[in-house]
Amino acid sequence: MRALPPISERTFTHAFKRAMDEVPDKAAYIDADGAELTYAQTMDRALRAATAFAALGVEEEQTVALMLDNSVEFITAVYGLGLTRRVQVPVNTAYKGDFLAHILNDCDAEVVVVEAEYAERLALIADQLPKIRHVVVRGEAPPSLGRFETSSFAALFDNQPAELVDAAPDDLMAIMYTSGTTGLSKGVEISHAHAYSYASREDAARPVAEDRILVVLPLFHLAGQWYGAYQSLIARATAVIQPAFSVSKFWGWVRDFKITETVMLGAVAELLQQAEPRPDDADNTLSYAVMAPLASDLETFRTRFDVQLGAVYGMSEIGGVMFTEPEDVVPGEAGMARDGFELRLVDSDGNDVPNGAHGELLVRPEDPALVMRGYRGLPEKTAETIVDGWVHTGDIFKRDDEGHYYFVDRSKDALRRRGENISSFEVERTVNAYPDILECAVVAAPSDLGEDEIKAVVVVREGHELDFIKLTEFMVERMPYFMVPRYIQVIGVLPKTPTQKIQKHLLRDSGVAQDVWDREAAGIKLNRRS
Repeated sequence: MRALPPISERTFTHAFKRAMDEVPDKAAYIDADGAELTYAQTMDRALRAATAFAALGVEEEQTVALMLDNSVEFITAVYGLGLTRRVQVPVNTAYKGDFLAHILNDCDAEVVVVEAEYAERLALIADQLPKIRHVVVRGEAPPSLGRFETSSFAALFDNQPAELVDAAPDDLMAIMYTSGTTGLSKGVEISHAHAYSYASREDAARPVAEDRILVVLPLFHLAGQWYGAYQSLIARATAVIQPAFSVSKFWGWVRDFKITETVMLGAVAELLQQAEPRPDDADNTLSYAVMAPLASDLETFRTRFDVQLGAVYGMSEIGGVMFTEPEDVVPGEAGMARDGFELRLVDSDGNDVPNGAHGELLVRPEDPALVMRGYRGLPEKTAETIVDGWVHTGDIFKRDDEGHYYFVDRSKDALRRRGENISSFEVERTVNAYPDILECAVVAAPSDLGEDEIKAVVVVREGHELDFIKLTEFMVERMPYFMVPRYIQVIGVLPKTPTQKIQKHLLRDSGVAQDVWDREAAGIKLNRRS
């Protein structure tokens, strides 16, 4: 039976050493244009970048923020940091304004690596970024970034390679920002062993070295970076990095690059399933896909595209704690308990619930390094989440008699859209800043893609009239596209408890009524470039 290596060997350095010993000249990463880097070339470029980061004053255990699109170069920057005990902070490329300033300040980065397309966003908030001193720009730099020193991303590789630094498995490797139900986004502190254990499928049948893995999910997220690029390194396979998911291009990429494996969000699977059937749908090289969550019509997806499906569940705080091999998958499941993690389902009083009953998922790892260290700068929130070694996920599951876990619901005010966790607090704060709005509550609304749409229920100030288009334009300027509510509903007063807490369950239960304005029906569809 396959298994992960000892925890002491779960680091970037050990993964690269194995690849260099076995397959140094094998294609490791292929970009959208078909250019290839071998494992030896990838390691060489990563260590040259590490020399450049050192020259910029980034010492071991210090952070570097990366606001980059999917590319092989993104991966080399990540590896350059990880192979020399520096810490990456991937930043969602949709972030702007206060959202972007919060993350850059919270992570204590002094150096930011950014696509030229997004560099101007830093200049616009320069007065909010007292810690940032240097910006490395990938692509053609804008004329000026104000007070920031700048240099070219390409110049990162004009150096001699740095020496490898052996990181300990519990050394900090990354800070990944995630939104919860309330408050600002939290920085999840992640060790080398945590990231490796999430990325590795050495305890499963696939991937193997012969696989070619398609990565279409963002590399600034753990699913794209770890379950895609890093998993490929651990398996000594080959990864093909595409800029983003595309329904129209997906199967062409599979055929052109002879892809055998990929990882999909549930929304990706639904979009592929909703596409018009073609007679050659099953004529492809993809033999295996991991899904989170599984496609709504499991058997139809398998048959139509002739692909085997595995179920998986994880999150930034806990890594990957559930998995089911294709031959054991049952419709609707999230996976089965993975070795190295103890799982419990408990009621509101902390008592274990029987099979078939709903309970919050608690996770305890065999070693503390396999889950988050904590939330950066938030000891009280960390103490609320990790109690006696158990991580409280806030997600509600049920378990059947065979040990399959089924996701039921997320914590009461959490939202998830297109694979992104969204804080209702952060959306409400932006909407409430609009001059015509007195107050607002943000809740989930049903989506035909299996996740959430976002509905903002607003109270308009007396004597004002709300222009939905102008409110939407206001939000687009100030928040990531995926946070902008699709639905807006105007009501006279928000329902509240005697202690003035908004009764969001009543607003969720109302769904999408006839009096709700639909942004997409009005012709406004947003994407990453919005």
